[in-house]
Amino acid sequence: MAGIGFELKKLLNDDSWFGLLKTYTYAGAISSGPWVLSILGIMLIGIISLASQNTADIWINEFLVSVTWLMSFSLVLSSLLQLVFTRFMADQIYLKKKHIILPNFLSALALITLVSGTIASLLWLTLFSRLDFLYNLFMLMSFVLLCNVWLAVIFVAGMRRYKAILEIFFISYVSIVLLSLVLKSLGTQGLLLSFMLGHAILFLSLLTMIFQEFEADKLFSFDFLKKKNIYLILIPIGLFFNLGVWIDKWIFWFLPSTSDPVNDVLRASIIYDLPIFLAYLSIIPGMASFLLRVETDFVDKYKSYYKSVNGGETLSEIEDKRTNMTLSIQNAYLEIIKIQGVTLLLFFVMAKDIIQWLDLSPLYIHLYYVDLLSTAIQVLFLATLNILFYFNLLKQALWLTLGLFVLNALFTSLSILLGPAFYGYGFAVAIFMTTIIGMYVLSEKLNRLEYITFMLQR
Repeated sequence: MAGIGFELKKLLNDDSWFGLLKTYTYAGAISSGPWVLSILGIMLIGIISLASQNTADIWINEFLVSVTWLMSFSLVLSSLLQLVFTRFMADQIYLKKKHIILPNFLSALALITLVSGTIASLLWLTLFSRLDFLYNLFMLMSFVLLCNVWLAVIFVAGMRRYKAILEIFFISYVSIVLLSLVLKSLGTQGLLLSFMLGHAILFLSLLTMIFQEFEADKLFSFDFLKKKNIYLILIPIGLFFNLGVWIDKWIFWFLPSTSDPVNDVLRASIIYDLPIFLAYLSIIPGMASFLLRVETDFVDKYKSYYKSVNGGETLSEIEDKRTNMTLSIQNAYLEIIKIQGVTLLLFFVMAKDIIQWLDLSPLYIHLYYVDLLSTAIQVLFLATLNILFYFNLLKQALWLTLGLFVLNALFTSLSILLGPAFYGYGFAVAIFMTTIIGMYVLSEKLNRLEYITFMLQR
């Protein structure tokens, strides 16, 4: 997210209530806008299709579940390259070697296309072989497209084109909704085709931006995989983070006692899936606060601290800068807690109305409460992970993401054994424990930052 602070500071110069609202709206849109548009777009397709065809319940459900599986597994697979390539790109920009970025990006796309295409093809020939040809074809193409999209979005974010990302996502998902209106008569295959075409528009738009920004003297290069350029630890960090976020959903999907078959392959958990996805919509204010405070106040203090270190200032001056930086982190946490806390209370109050408006069973309410709390805590987890990356504390980030994955799998399995009254508590306990541990580790590292800065350099 380097560079977003400049835009936010411009908006903060307007200290009126409207200026503050505009700043938080912009920060919220940038931090979670594309993801929110994705959820709302897919839900809107389901709502429109169901409203226009009463007999469409079965294939609408198949489409929504198929898309959820596509999103989930494409995020996990592409996470193997996302952080690695992001770090490579940042290093090359710092070294003023922008000309080698585009060939490496194209190579990364080719690699993820080959791997995702191979995996999808093998699944088509084995588990999905009994399903419709067009269904399998659109699933394969959508999976490969999504894996490429996630990598391209990271690349464009590195170009500081945040507004453009939001605009492209909006256009693409509006296209998906409009195409679904035209193609819905073809059933699940028609909706999957609209989903695939919309993401093709998204991917081609991102590629256009990238080719406009970067030049290259050759087509392909695999410098990002060379030993001197690759940070191997980033691979498991990205993988365990995404596994940690999705493992509870997977457990509910794969266990027959907590899920129902959708077709001959895919399953869905009716009781678990919808509340957690609805709860994620509540984190927008917290994400806006996180982005605003970390990318403005903290980044300034962070730069000031390391400028004093590199500039040879006295130890007392460096300690003062470190204290100011620590206070900026504490203030960021406090603001996230306050804003997300107020948001949490509002959603708690509106929970019954939301469930009733969506015509859902009242049995969802308790799980929705738990999921709202879990997603609120997840904002603090993301803030902690982000700051660990700033200080290059990659081993700590690895243990934190691994802990989330293991604890979520363990506690989710335990919650299922305990019964429906405990559903959702697995993820809640896992994210709470890892967040507290992460904040404690970060605090300890900040208290010893001078020692780490000067004594542990190699």
